[in-house]
Amino acid sequence: MKRQMILCLMIISFCAATVVAQSTVTDIRKVDFRNFTYSSSLCSQEYGRQGIGKIVRVSNGEFKNKNVYFTVDDKSILYADVTGDGHEDAIVPIDCGATAANFSRTEIQIYTIRNGRAMFLAEITDKDMERDYRANYADAEGYWGTNENGIKTNNGNVVIEVLADGPHAGPKYIVTMEYHLNGNTFRLNGKPPRKSAGQ
Repeated sequence: MKRQMILCLMIISFCAATVVAQSTVTDIRKVDFRNFTYSSSLCSQEYGRQGIGKIVRVSNGEFKNKNVYFTVDDKSILYADVTGDGHEDAIVPIDCGATAANFSRTEIQIYTIRNGRAMFLAEITDKDMERDYRANYADAEGYWGTNENGIKTNNGNVVIEVLADGPHAGPKYIVTMEYHLNGNTFRLNGKPPRKSAGQ
C-alpha cells in the first residue's frame, strides 16, 4: 500500500512538472522559429530523395546534409495581422535547395497562436507564385523565385516580389504579387504589376 501511494505521488509530481514545462505562448514573437519543426510541401517534393522530408526539424535556423539545405533566417521573419483577428501572425520564409546549385526554392509559411501554441495556417510557395504569374501573363518565359528582401505586408496582405523572364543571372522583370488570406488559402489580389528589373 505504501509503495502504491509513493508511486501515485511520483506520477502526480511528474505530471505537474510536465504541465509547468510546457508553458503556453501568447505572443507569436516569442516563438523560436530557428529551432522549430516544419511541415514541408514544395521542398520535400523537390528534394525528398536527397533528404528533405515532409517534416523538417531546424536547429539554429537550418537543416543541412551533404546534398541539400532547408533554412530559416530569423531576420527575414515578418509579423503582421494576416488573419484580421487583431493579433500578429508570423510570416516565415523558408529557403531550400541543393548545396551545389546556384538557385533555391521558397516556401512562405504563416503561423498564428492558438491554444498557447504556434499553429500553421497557410503557405505560398514558388510553385504557387509561378502558376499565378503565368496565368496573368501570356508572354511569361521564366520564373526565377523570390527577390532578395522581397517579402512585405500591406494591410494584412502578404506582398512578395519575384523575379521573372530573361536569363536567371539577369532577370527581366520584378513582379509584385499581393496575396490575401481567405480561410486557410492565399488568393492573389488582381493582376500582379511588373516592372523592369533594371529600374
